[in-house]
Amino acid sequence: MEFTGKVVIVTGAANGIGRASAIQFARLGASLVLADVDEKGLQETLEVIGDNAIVVHTDVADEAACKAMVDTAIDTFGRVDVLFSNAGICGVRGRTAEVSVAEWRRVIDINLNGVFFCARAAIPAMLANGGGVIINTASVDGLVGMATLPHYTAAKHGVIGLTKACALEHGRQNIRSVAIAPGYIRTAMTEDNLSKNEQAMLETMVPAGGRAGTPEDVANLVTWLASDKAAYINGSCHTVDGGLTAGFALPD
Repeated sequence: MEFTGKVVIVTGAANGIGRASAIQFARLGASLVLADVDEKGLQETLEVIGDNAIVVHTDVADEAACKAMVDTAIDTFGRVDVLFSNAGICGVRGRTAEVSVAEWRRVIDINLNGVFFCARAAIPAMLANGGGVIINTASVDGLVGMATLPHYTAAKHGVIGLTKACALEHGRQNIRSVAIAPGYIRTAMTEDNLSKNEQAMLETMVPAGGRAGTPEDVANLVTWLASDKAAYINGSCHTVDGGLTAGFALPD
């Protein structure tokens, strides 16, 4: 895979899946626009990547900030080829009747509206290029449900639906839109929001090696989906979960 001459925007680039994907894109020759609200984390990602990358403080829940992010990419590198909309939060856990309306809106604003705002800003730039690729981070919780995370689950289901709509709208204009659905990936977010017992339980449920995934496992999928090798992949959602959502297996 080769991304020399390509410009890639990664939101949520300060850590975890975003950082791992940005690093891999850079190693494959891409120019990077690293976006996040965590400026310290962004600088740490930039230090790993080195040249041919810039950082942009971006709150994806702010439509104007998303447009400014894309404008900065064009001003700096002249184009946008790939948008990896990865920024997201877990949110405060609680049952549907317990989660506050403010917390519901906060999670939806970042996890769903943010994906919409970024796509809305990037699509005109991609049309000007003659095409591009949009990759949106959903979750296995966007395929099933997750008790005590109604806001997160609803947002991730929405991300998959939005991805399909974009694929239908712009596929003939050479813009591919795909979603990824990570499972239990060991990141700061999952460790902050899952107890040790919950983490151990999830590991036992994963058929592939009985382990948590790594951000690099996800980055491998992201870079492939963004590449020309995936040119016929559009409007679909791809799990990277070690088989977690494949079904249930009884103990041997």
